[in-house]
Amino acid sequence: MQKLFISYSRKDMDFARKLAGDLEKAGYDVWWDITDLRGGDDWVRTIPEAISSSQFVLVVLTPNSLESEWVRKEYTQALSLRKKIIPIMLVPSSVPFALNTINFVNFATGEYTDNYKKLLDALDFTGEPPVVKPIEKSMFSNLPLWLRKFGIPIVIAIILLLFFVLRPQPNVPVETPSTTPFPSSSATPTQTPAPATFTASVTTTPSPTPTSTKTATPTITLTASPTNQPFEVLSYCINSLYANTINVRSGPGTNYGRQGEPLIVGKCLTFRAHNQDETWLLIAPDQADSALQQYEGGWIFRELLGLGVTGPIDLPAVTLTPTSTASMTPTVTATFTRTFTPTPTDTPTDTPTYTPTLTEADTPIPTDTPTPTP
Repeated sequence: MQKLFISYSRKDMDFARKLAGDLEKAGYDVWWDITDLRGGDDWVRTIPEAISSSQFVLVVLTPNSLESEWVRKEYTQALSLRKKIIPIMLVPSSVPFALNTINFVNFATGEYTDNYKKLLDALDFTGEPPVVKPIEKSMFSNLPLWLRKFGIPIVIAIILLLFFVLRPQPNVPVETPSTTPFPSSSATPTQTPAPATFTASVTTTPSPTPTSTKTATPTITLTASPTNQPFEVLSYCINSLYANTINVRSGPGTNYGRQGEPLIVGKCLTFRAHNQDETWLLIAPDQADSALQQYEGGWIFRELLGLGVTGPIDLPAVTLTPTSTASMTPTVTATFTRTFTPTPTDTPTDTPTYTPTLTEADTPIPTDTPTPTP
C-alpha cells in the first residue's frame, strides 16, 4: 500500500478532507495532519518523518497555501528528500518557484470526478477507479474570486446607497409672506422745546462667576476582537528552553498581568488567533484538559512555542479595540457678567441774560455871567 502525504492550508481543509477520503477508497494510505497528528505529538519531528515515509507528496495550491509557512516547509522537505511531488491546482494562483517545473493536476476547472481520475493516473494507479461523489458547486462558483470575496460588501453598499437616495423627503411647509399696507399719517409734526438733558456714561466692570461643568475622562480598556468567525484552532506545545514554567498574560505583552498559575513546559494547548504583529498567540476556549481552562483567553509569546521570531502563522489576526469608560470629573469654568453703572453728566441749557444799555443825555452846565463894574 503506497503512502501519500497531503500538504495544504487549514483554510482549504474541506477539500483536503474529501480528497483524502477518496484516495483511501482507491487503497492508498493517506497522511494528513487532522487525522494523523494527535495532541501532544512532537509535530516538528512527526511531519518530517511522515514526508520521509511517503512515496508521493500532494501539494494543494491556493492563494492560502502560498501564504502558509508550513506548506512551504513541507514541499521544501520533500524536494530535499527527492520525493515525487504532484501539485494540485485547486484555485487559480501562481506556482511557487521551487515547483514551477512540475506538471500539476488542474482541479480549478472541469468536474471533480474527471480530475480525480487524472490524479490517479499521475499516481500510477492500476485497476478500476472507485466511484466518488462530485463536489457540489454553488451558484457563485463560476464568479471571479474577487467578486466572491467582496460581493456581499458591494451589495450591502449598493442597498444603503439606494436607501439614502430614494427615501422620501419630508414635506416642509413653505411660508408665504403676507403684505400689510403701512398706515398713512396726516399728522403735522409740532416742535416742542427740549428740556435740559444729561448724558449717561457707562462703566463696565467684569465680575467672574464660577460655573461648574462636568467632563468625562475616558479610561481605555483593550478588548481583543477576532476578525474571522467561526475560528480555526491550532495546537502548539510549550517547549521553552529558558525555564520550567512560563507566564500566561491577559494581553499580548509583558505589561499585562499574569493569568492563572505558571504554565508547565511541555503542556499543549489550542490557539485561535494571533495579534497584528504575529508575536503573541491567543489561547482558544474549550480546552480539552480541564486544568488548562484557567488559561482560556490568555496570551503566550510565540518564541515560547518554538515558532521562532518571525514568519507567518496560519491563524487569523485579532484587532485590539479600545473601550472608553467615562469618569465624571468636575471642571470649573469662569464666566464674566458685565455690570453697567450709569454716570450722569449734565448738559447746560442756554439761559438769556439781560444787560442794560446806557444812553448819554446833554446836561447844561451853568456859566458865570460877568457883572459890569461901574
